[in-house]
Amino acid sequence: MYRSWHSIPFLFLLALVVSRSGYTQDKPQELRVVMDLEKSHSHENQPRLLGFGASCKSVKKNDKESGSYQPGSDQPISIAERMGAPVEVVKVRRYDRSWKSPASVRMRIVRLLQTKSGEVYPYEPWDEMAFRDIVATVQFSDHTEGSLELSGVHVCFSTHSGTALWLRVSPTQ
Repeated sequence: MYRSWHSIPFLFLLALVVSRSGYTQDKPQELRVVMDLEKSHSHENQPRLLGFGASCKSVKKNDKESGSYQPGSDQPISIAERMGAPVEVVKVRRYDRSWKSPASVRMRIVRLLQTKSGEVYPYEPWDEMAFRDIVATVQFSDHTEGSLELSGVHVCFSTHSGTALWLRVSPTQ
């Protein structure tokens, strides 16, 4: 009997340690932004000539699933939330020479995904010319992929369901 009373605190401590280790596995992973740069071609400026939004095309999967954008649903939410699924990795494929370092590109993407915006469009709503500063592939938590392009204040991305959305954000946001 004496020995069993001494083992109760040990068992309690063991149960506490085991339960705490389960919490760390339940936490969502932090967003990773990695440089997965494409090899440069002999025509160095060719990617810029494709124009902004070349990778942001809507892909309708079927008539019932036309995407997550619905007119009138323009409440301010973050761009990451608008993507429709948790973003696991952003793979930067290309960025303009005007960026000081890969770290500044990473910081811009992290801040951009946290930016809240209420005005999104299922088409390119501006008339001005925009060149691609950053082109990236977004990998969602279920390993499906989308796209993300930035050009100064202009942003386009594809949602988890394949809808392309366009918006403007302040570079300081």
